[in-house]
Amino acid sequence: MTVISNTTPFISLSAVGKLELLPKLYGKITVPKAVVQELNAGGPILVPNVVELSRVSIVDNIRDEHEKFLYNLDEGERQVIIHGLAAKAELVLIDEILARKIASHLGLNIKGTLGILVQAKRKGLIKSFTNLALKLKDQGIFFSERMINEISKSLNE
Repeated sequence: MTVISNTTPFISLSAVGKLELLPKLYGKITVPKAVVQELNAGGPILVPNVVELSRVSIVDNIRDEHEKFLYNLDEGERQVIIHGLAAKAELVLIDEILARKIASHLGLNIKGTLGILVQAKRKGLIKSFTNLALKLKDQGIFFSERMINEISKSLNE
């Protein structure tokens, strides 16, 4: 399965100590160099150096004709979508709303951090979706409380 990830899933899962969910759920994760650069820029949440993580494959940034449609996105988001299309990825991990809409419109299957947590809950890899989602909010990572509540309810939490 080819899975390509943007920056935010790494940041979000690191914030709640659950970065190990990515390889457990998807095996190898492909990460464009633009995403590595964004992660290396740092921020308030410490993210391990993805270059050193097992099951992460770093790929060079590429240029193609889709870039002209992606000008509203940052470089990491553009590269994730371009790589997703080029590799015919089964899944693209991306949280930003505009990037998700564009990726979906271009035919990519998308999943964000909350979707990753839902999948982990269903596979028994985490005890509580709700606790982790609320912990994300406590760390300053914004997700709609209404969305969290709806997902929690669907998971019988």
